Amino acid sequence: MLGSLARASVRPFAAPVYTPGVPGYRQGTGHGDSGTSAPSLGAVSALLDISPEGGAARSFPVGEAQRGTPIGAPSLHGAHRCHPSVASDRPPNFAGPVMYEIDAPPRPAAGRSLPSWPSGRPLRKWQQAAAAAVFEHSGEAFLASATPAAGKTTFGLHIAHRMLSEGRVSRVAVVAPTTHICRQWALDAARYGIRLEPNRPNSAGPEPRDRHGVSVTYATVAAGPEVHRRRCSEKPTLLIADEPHHMGEDATWGRSTVDAFARARFRLLLSGTPFRSDNSPIPWVRYDDEGVSSADYDYGYTQALIDGVCRPVTFHTYGGDMEWVSDGRVRRADFDVVLPAPEAARRLRTALDPDGDWIAHVLRDADEELRKIRAGDHPDAGGLVVAIDKEHAEKLADRLARITGERPDVVHSDAADASSRIARFSGGSAPWLVSVLMVSEGVDVPRLRVGVYATTARTELFFRQVIGRFIRRTPAPKDQMSHVFLPSDPRLKKLAIEIEEERNHALVFAPAGEQVAERVERTETGEAFRALWSSARRDEDVLQTTQPGDALQLFAEPAPPTASPALAAFTTTPAAAVPSVEPETAFEKRERLRAERAALVGALARLTGEAHRTINARVNRDVGAPSVDKATDEQLEKANRLLEREVSRRRSR
Repeated sequence: MLGSLARASVRPFAAPVYTPGVPGYRQGTGHGDSGTSAPSLGAVSALLDISPEGGAARSFPVGEAQRGTPIGAPSLHGAHRCHPSVASDRPPNFAGPVMYEIDAPPRPAAGRSLPSWPSGRPLRKWQQAAAAAVFEHSGEAFLASATPAAGKTTFGLHIAHRMLSEGRVSRVAVVAPTTHICRQWALDAARYGIRLEPNRPNSAGPEPRDRHGVSVTYATVAAGPEVHRRRCSEKPTLLIADEPHHMGEDATWGRSTVDAFARARFRLLLSGTPFRSDNSPIPWVRYDDEGVSSADYDYGYTQALIDGVCRPVTFHTYGGDMEWVSDGRVRRADFDVVLPAPEAARRLRTALDPDGDWIAHVLRDADEELRKIRAGDHPDAGGLVVAIDKEHAEKLADRLARITGERPDVVHSDAADASSRIARFSGGSAPWLVSVLMVSEGVDVPRLRVGVYATTARTELFFRQVIGRFIRRTPAPKDQMSHVFLPSDPRLKKLAIEIEEERNHALVFAPAGEQVAERVERTETGEAFRALWSSARRDEDVLQTTQPGDALQLFAEPAPPTASPALAAFTTTPAAAVPSVEPETAFEKRERLRAERAALVGALARLTGEAHRTINARVNRDVGAPSVDKATDEQLEKANRLLEREVSRRRSR
């Protein structure tokens, strides 16, 4: 039952789907998995003209061939796990629309109540097709690879919403690389009524009972896998592993995650780029003969351009002369000279030296490009400089301040307020942001239009993640070309050319060839190195999508007169007609209540001389909460009211 969803027929099969008495339809050949004891996870049921009980079905065509190609789509029956892939018996030239019903049929016995999926946030075609593949999958894990900016988070949250609504799982655990991304998952989940507790420490134990789950980092799981293993044993859990290649980069993270979620009901792995596993296979991932991850569903940059989901990017590459000292010798070369790998790395570091002329030249040109965009039809467009490390980022911010007259914010993982800085920049209109790793993956700042790639990282995975920050569309303006400035380092230029080739494929509507990720670049050993000076020359051959004015209309949608709910669903920068302030999410409310609780307990302790622990224990008993960490929002609110009254009473004496 494998093959392209675009070619899948909708045929009846023996087992009922979702609701007893409602004829079920599923995607595939109609063979196998015919038992009736376990209903399909089934949102694919594509009931077509049949409405589920309680309301009309909201169904949408999945799309035609090449709208993303799922590798496999057998059904997700509890009794059928880890089925090997088999070839489809479907005629190769068959094509027809497949309907994916977004709303789950009502299930009175389902778990914690959730609102229906918002009609103002319809799924994109690839998301519908990928969701159909998930709910027809027989294995216990599913890897979806979608280009950055395509909407992986929304797709993952739809799967979670569907499974929670149908009662297939009782909780969701999102595991992501950074605390900022975990917080972003919780913010996005709140839009769909899913309450996730972000960055909950292992010491706090399971999430409160009024939550649907947690979003935590791989490092947190590695530090306490038994907490998550116990919770998976207590409640059927959906694991969403965001950017799962991190489980391979640190073998401890991989082993711990497998241990923690061995009993998860289902595992959804979401990746923005193909990745290679050299010595540490990533859990729950299949690999091809080249050692590259093999996705169960793939949606690439080429198709995203054709669909108008992403922006095209123009790469501005810069050569120049660099001079440096290594091993006691003075060396000089431009980027056209072939050098041994260690010296090529030093040449690049010389170009990126914050005190050199090369980086100053590139920053000036990038700022000029951003000024042009902001003076046109995108006045709040932003720029991002990706630096090597914290010290390098601070020096580049100083250099940029001398050019622009305004020092940009610097974001790095050591900053406690990194998430708030990114959110402030995303929702504001400041021109520039300097970052180390915080904005390389999983961060949504759609107003970014200009970038400076000023880091020595030259792996395909990292490069594509950075470029992914610039291809997220906003509702307006109509023409949205992004610009990335980078050194003419041969390896970086090769990576840029590969993305350019994908765009060329999009222009002629040809499928893009599979991109193979490079092996991780090894850091050089510590040897004597010192950058002396550098100069920059802009390359004559600009890697651009098209000739000026040629085919931008292929990628750009006409600017809508008002905000488009469909576009607003996948951006964090709303159009003018959409309120800029969103209601307080469940976890933001909890953070506020906890902060109020701490302030009230502190005030009462100063009045009575009691220890904070004593006051907290007494109030917890009064409201029936086992502890502050495990208290529900209702219990926290009740406790704060009690504390407010006690503080007021004692102050009035």
